[in-house]
Amino acid sequence: MHPGIQLLLEIGASRLDLLLTGKVLTDQGRVATVVLESGWSSEQLRHVITDRPLPDPVRTSVGAIIAARLRAAQAYPPPATAADHHDAPPLDEPYASATTERSSTGAAARTVTEALTYRALVECAGCGVPATAPGEDLRPACLGWPLCRTCPGPTPRRAHPDGDGRCRTCASV
Repeated sequence: MHPGIQLLLEIGASRLDLLLTGKVLTDQGRVATVVLESGWSSEQLRHVITDRPLPDPVRTSVGAIIAARLRAAQAYPPPATAADHHDAPPLDEPYASATTERSSTGAAARTVTEALTYRALVECAGCGVPATAPGEDLRPACLGWPLCRTCPGPTPRRAHPDGDGRCRTCASV
């Protein structure tokens, strides 16, 4: 059995609301295995999956929410790689700097890798994707916002429905 499948089964046994079965378990277990093989520990991955509550109400499937959380983890290097410089707190005190450095100067002192690795990702309450519209708990696509009329790329952004039909990026140019 893949280590990722085993991890997801353990998570489901301790948190029934996160229990996956069948093809979803197999598919997401394989993704979890790839994330584990890239250097993430099972505890780190368990934290990514379980330490944020599910949206209320769940508007997609729990499998889709776990898939989004795994994709978010896969997009960043394992947190241990951010602690490779001399200013890192000891491994037995992982939250020491987080609790003592609450000011903006503490945040500014972090390296780019640390900021990317440890930044908080707010999930869409509708689908679990780690992104929301400004001031909303849903992302623009889940809110039904129209596509930007001027985005040049193959994937246009969404424009606020009360705006002029352009996304914030196009409107600022």
